[in-house]
Amino acid sequence: MLPTQNYFANAVGSVDFSPEDGYVHLHWSGTSMTSPEFRALYTHAHNLLRRYPLRGLLADHRAMPAAPDPADRDWLLNTWLPAVLEDTAFERYAVVPTLTPDTRLHTPAVAAQMRRSVTTAFFEEIPPATEWLRADEAV
Repeated sequence: MLPTQNYFANAVGSVDFSPEDGYVHLHWSGTSMTSPEFRALYTHAHNLLRRYPLRGLLADHRAMPAAPDPADRDWLLNTWLPAVLEDTAFERYAVVPTLTPDTRLHTPAVAAQMRRSVTTAFFEEIPPATEWLRADEAV
């Protein structure tokens, strides 16, 4: 994996990227999150996807302290995702979920909706997720 650059960070996480690898890496700090902080991470990920010809996003949720509230999940799926798909090269979404069952972001409904819009895959570890994201062509 090539060195990454930090693009944005707040108390709940950070957004990093490597233009050569072609994806954004979003990860959580483990600190309790507010709606504005959650949305800021995804908003800055969108900014990166627009600024560079990046095709993917790696969402590392292992340290996510709690599942986003329903309003934030709705925003992610019905505002953020359509906007990203409209004005970027985004085509792959890799998720490394938390092991805490009540905190998992990828509820069946969320996962199903993401998969209808973008090629989505779930991984237990970062290395296979990054390899999948760096693959030459989307599946």
